[in-house]
Amino acid sequence: MASIIAGGERLYDTQYFRFDPVIPDLFSNGEVPQDTTLRDDLVHIGAREQQRQELLFRLNERHFRRFGLSKITIDIDGTALPVDGHQQGAEVGYCPEEQGSRCYQSLSAICDETETTLAEELRPGNTHCAFGIQTFCKTILERFSPQMACISMRLDKGFFSDELLKFFESYPNVTYAVGVPQHEWLKTKVRRLTYKSYHGSERQYASAFAYGEGLKGAFRYYYVERTLKEPGTQLDIFDPDRYQYRVVASNQGNLQPHTLFRHYNGRGRYEKHIEELKNQYALGKMTSGNFTVTKALVWINFLTFTLIGMLRKVAFRWEMARYRLKRLRFVLFTAVAAFVKHARRKILNIATPIIGTTRLKFLLQRIWAY
Repeated sequence: MASIIAGGERLYDTQYFRFDPVIPDLFSNGEVPQDTTLRDDLVHIGAREQQRQELLFRLNERHFRRFGLSKITIDIDGTALPVDGHQQGAEVGYCPEEQGSRCYQSLSAICDETETTLAEELRPGNTHCAFGIQTFCKTILERFSPQMACISMRLDKGFFSDELLKFFESYPNVTYAVGVPQHEWLKTKVRRLTYKSYHGSERQYASAFAYGEGLKGAFRYYYVERTLKEPGTQLDIFDPDRYQYRVVASNQGNLQPHTLFRHYNGRGRYEKHIEELKNQYALGKMTSGNFTVTKALVWINFLTFTLIGMLRKVAFRWEMARYRLKRLRFVLFTAVAAFVKHARRKILNIATPIIGTTRLKFLLQRIWAY
């Protein structure tokens, strides 16, 4: 985790700390373990699926209680992690970044309010994102549904299925907004609707239409957004419509369409988090020939992201709350420290960081109070 925060992208980058006056002292022999030793330990971590998940759950539970959260929004999505070589578990699958490359598929759930990871799972590259999604969601909801007044689930159309929506509807305090694939019957339906623009927006929305196809005949509502295709876009001879449509299914029927889409568009923050994890947390770059080790490394990336998210909520204020890891690395973590032994006590002396001693003092006090 220290290596990730410092900008390391490979497991052997931990050796950057071998001359550090603090990190080696955390180990009994005063030396940073070799990457081969760490890899042997990561085999045991990667094999403990339930324990890894339990740690993420406990961190989030403590965080939610500390801030008195009774409503949370959970974004779930998958992303491809392309790799070079023939690592175990890396298969040719859906990989928009490098089509035809071997990759892993990472599925994760992130709480929008706290920017922390609730659950994650690494899969072979040829695994569809919707495979096992109901089991993945069940693990999360069984843990947090009894603790929350309301949980809002947001997923894209790749996860849509009648079984998944009925599963969400079985929880009285769970709402959802799930993208809907545009089947032929849906295309005919949305073209006949009456659309309205709100607050001068270029986007137009249709009032929700509903069907009693939910759990025990409950109504399921469909919200539609349409926008004009970009000028110069070649129209299909079989589809001359000048508009492109987005449809979202929800079990909430009391919302204005533009309000529902504004909430659903909040999924964009999840995509930014994934981009940050890939570019600044080394997600997908720390890999191993052993799939079990790779699972542990991916989990450590999400765990580090979660702890930084907790720090952002606990200690950071104003502009620092918006800083991503790369910026935090420069203004906060770039500091020299050393242990000094005096009167049989160890004292950690930290040099003045870029943010200054006063701001650092307040940060440490907030962390200590938490």
